[in-house]
Amino acid sequence: MSRNHFLVRRLHSLTGIIPVGAFLIEHLLTNSLALRGPEAFNKQVQWIQDMPFLLALEVIFIFVPLAFHAIYGVAIALESKPNQNQYPYMDNWRYTVQRVTAWIAVVFILAHVLHFRFAYLFGGPVYGEAPGELKYYLLTWQGFRVVFPLGVWIAIYAIGTLAVIYHFCNGIATFCITWGITVGDKSRKRVLAGASVVGVILAIWAGMSLYAFAAKPLPPQAPDTVAGFV
Repeated sequence: MSRNHFLVRRLHSLTGIIPVGAFLIEHLLTNSLALRGPEAFNKQVQWIQDMPFLLALEVIFIFVPLAFHAIYGVAIALESKPNQNQYPYMDNWRYTVQRVTAWIAVVFILAHVLHFRFAYLFGGPVYGEAPGELKYYLLTWQGFRVVFPLGVWIAIYAIGTLAVIYHFCNGIATFCITWGITVGDKSRKRVLAGASVVGVILAIWAGMSLYAFAAKPLPPQAPDTVAGFV
């Protein structure tokens, strides 16, 4: 039993970096292209949507690993006992924040997937079936203006995305410890510094996309069904 637990913990650590972490990087980079304009964003999303066997790739390399990482992560969080008050060291605080951001990330990711990918289950549009040549950009732009006011969506996505980014980047440091890549304080500090730089870059990409969809005007070629949300 202990050996199985050891292997599952290793697999949980691995899936947080590959493929889940790799997908996070790609996703934020793609969304940041919205700042360059609707055409750049839509072109990149369309390229992804045109990939062969996309559904199978998403299930095998995104949904299944993400579900495993989330479910097992919740089990770990339920068993964890934060000790930042008893032992006020930075590592203990990072451990606690890692668990808190795990809960935020789970709720946010579920909300994000339902918000865009499966909105049709709740009467919303089917992603990718909007009229017009900029359908992916327009659906995303519109998505930030339905159900809740724009400001509420921006706050939700800012908090949720930052939680996911912190959880991933702190997870890079714990991954290196778990897999024996960093064995001393100096190497751990270097990895933590590198992970912090990655976190800053990802946060900038996230900010670029939120700013683009919140502040940039709707393209003039948008259909009236979307323009009505201005």
